[in-house]
Amino acid sequence: MPNRFVFNPLRDQAVIDIGSNSVRLVIYRVEGRANAPVLNEKVLAGLGRGMPETGRLNADGVRRALEALRRFRLLVDAIGVQTIHAVATAAVRDASDGPDFINQIRSEAGFDVRIISGAEEGRLSALGVLAGAPGAGGVAGDLGGSSLELVTLSPEGPGKAESWQLGPLAMGVGDVFDTRDVRQRIDNILTRSDVLAAGKGTELHAVGGAWRAIAKIDMITRHYPLQVLHNYAMSRAEALTICDFVAGQSKRSLERIDGSIGKRADTLPYAATLMRALLDHGQFDSVVISSHGLREGILFEALSPEERAQDPLVAGAIAMLGSDPRMREFGEALFWWVMPVFEDLPRLFPARRGEVLRAAACMLADIGATLHPDDRARIAFEIVLRAPYPAASHIERVFLARVCARRYGAKLDEIEPNLVKRLLDEERLVRADALGAAIRLGADLSGRSAKILTQTRLNHRDGKLTLSTNPAMKGLFAEQALKRLDQLGQILKTPVATLVE
Repeated sequence: MPNRFVFNPLRDQAVIDIGSNSVRLVIYRVEGRANAPVLNEKVLAGLGRGMPETGRLNADGVRRALEALRRFRLLVDAIGVQTIHAVATAAVRDASDGPDFINQIRSEAGFDVRIISGAEEGRLSALGVLAGAPGAGGVAGDLGGSSLELVTLSPEGPGKAESWQLGPLAMGVGDVFDTRDVRQRIDNILTRSDVLAAGKGTELHAVGGAWRAIAKIDMITRHYPLQVLHNYAMSRAEALTICDFVAGQSKRSLERIDGSIGKRADTLPYAATLMRALLDHGQFDSVVISSHGLREGILFEALSPEERAQDPLVAGAIAMLGSDPRMREFGEALFWWVMPVFEDLPRLFPARRGEVLRAAACMLADIGATLHPDDRARIAFEIVLRAPYPAASHIERVFLARVCARRYGAKLDEIEPNLVKRLLDEERLVRADALGAAIRLGADLSGRSAKILTQTRLNHRDGKLTLSTNPAMKGLFAEQALKRLDQLGQILKTPVATLVE
């Protein structure tokens, strides 16, 4: 097995994304394959508004964008960000005055902005999707203000890319439009898509704020218990239902459902109509929401080959620990220590995913070290459940959160029982409890010391769960450790034993 535990230097990088509708600055804390936004600002400048008629950038949008970019320059300079990636997409590349605007930015804000083509935009967005969901297949669809990028996905990377003028600004639609006419215009374009023709039976990975807002409405109307949009999955039937629902709502009705929608309410009926068309033309089996897209693709492309090869979930768990080397050393030792107990159990996750989840859980073993004991299990559960690591499904998030809660002694139904039971089946629930109990045993036995833990063994011998050590360390087998061993044995329904050899 390749070494999963790579400890990377910490650095800040900024991405400035100048789109048709918004201008955004995101500063990321990057640690190898892991990245987390520490500052995220956007201005809905509307650079592409009116462009289909004029061929030029919206004058008020230019003013607002330059104002935002001057502010962004002050922020990145004050924070000390050395690496800045600045890109402009559909509106700027298509406008007759786009080059003049880029020169203005350089003069007034000091950013060298790269205008990227539609194909490049699609490729980078697809890279972002794959960074957030390694192994993803199907098609990535990134809806911006002016354009829709469609890219085939495979575990090896992005494939064929297409860019279509199907954004709401390019189509000239608002919250009220002739649905039949607009759908016909969409269909006339999508029938030319080779990417969609290859989508049957696969997943549509949806990127973009409008589609995230539709998914949020789906969560609300279905009373979905985990309000995390990244990797939120809808079956084909669920996606068709919510698209038809949103497409038929007024702006005011949508705002009543979700007050945080704001200005996006104007474009949601159109975005829903477009998603419905993609489902019809591509015959996708499901829709998966990706919070990762162009910006994360830019970060991924800047990584070294060694960093790209890291597992993003484990890297994210390591990054959450901060800079304390003892916590990291203990987590790595713990992974190898629990492996003999779990590697022979029935596989509950695809391929080697169970191993990745154990590695992440062990790196998070000390996540509650500084929390108050009375609230430690509950807070650890919430931190792990909603952490900014990318590559975890909702089931995996709940699994890891349950592991950490049990590691800190949470009772069976003490924390979010409805959420846990809705997303975890009984086998995964028991496995999470067992892994949490094993981590708790290792932590209490060793005092969270990797040096001590590596002088003990936990494995199955002669039908018993056996904890063993050498004579010099037999004093470790005190009352607390034996109690934790018994608890793990009860969960695994296995007799326990200790051995000094």
